[in-house]
Amino acid sequence: MTSIGLAVAVGAAAALIGRWLRMPRVAAFGLAGKAGLGVFWGCAAVLALPLSEHAAVGTLAWTGYVLEIDAAVFAARGRSLLRSRPDAFLWLAVLSVFLWLPFEWYNERLAGWYRSGLPPDLSRYVLLGWSFACVWPALFETADLLLALRFKRCRDDTAARRPGLALSCGVAAAGAILLLAPLALPRLDLGEHLLPLASAGFLLLLEPWNAAGGRASLWIDARSREHSRLLALAGAGVLCGLWLDVLNHFSHAKWHSLWDLTSAGTLFELPWLAYAVLPLLGWQSFAMYEFAAGLLHLPRCELGVPGDNAIQARIAEQRPL
Repeated sequence: MTSIGLAVAVGAAAALIGRWLRMPRVAAFGLAGKAGLGVFWGCAAVLALPLSEHAAVGTLAWTGYVLEIDAAVFAARGRSLLRSRPDAFLWLAVLSVFLWLPFEWYNERLAGWYRSGLPPDLSRYVLLGWSFACVWPALFETADLLLALRFKRCRDDTAARRPGLALSCGVAAAGAILLLAPLALPRLDLGEHLLPLASAGFLLLLEPWNAAGGRASLWIDARSREHSRLLALAGAGVLCGLWLDVLNHFSHAKWHSLWDLTSAGTLFELPWLAYAVLPLLGWQSFAMYEFAAGLLHLPRCELGVPGDNAIQARIAEQRPL
């Protein structure tokens, strides 16, 4: 199945690159993007070829990925998460570490995966922290690229169609139940299959609070029939999960899934069925970030926001919106 997995990953990347090359661009790709491109493909070459490898190569690849995707979005729109709001992007990376820790805790309880190949000294935790800091930036940059490729702006109409109190409390309660259920059940061989409940739980628990607090909300997006951000985040979850699976397969320092679904077939480490829940990764990441950034009053990264009027006019001259 490795060859099929590679074909799927390369095909997805080729489709995005082809779409980007055909679209009008309003800015240069930039030195940071070229550096990220070199880092990513250099790390990919080290992983693919029988060369000596350090445990940091896979994490370096994701750092390069974030830089190259950010440059691609900036070239298309004249605005990107990193270049337009570096302060918000820095907080995004910092929050990413702490927002991922609950899933590490759930994994300790449910045994969904384990890692190998990491150094035994303190550098192990540096590498883990660095990799955790890449999770939310990679997901958000990928979603922003998907939105840029469609020339679509997300409407943050937070004042419209807010859910009622009773419905909000019911949804939040359902999310709390999903978060508590895996912890209340005894640790069985099926424990790893309960990990997606944590993603769904955070999504359902936090979305009503985001909507009620006037923050960007996927719930309001859905109720107002503005599905661009929903689809982009779902696509980001699937694409980042796919490329993570590829890089992980060839990496020396890797994680190993304990999902016993191999009878249905696997691409690399993840079974095919696991990809069905990857959209949850994009949705819950957005809900968690909006809640945390709003609670701490941090500058926020916004997805799908176009550049200034002059740049948008140049885009409109080349291709109708």
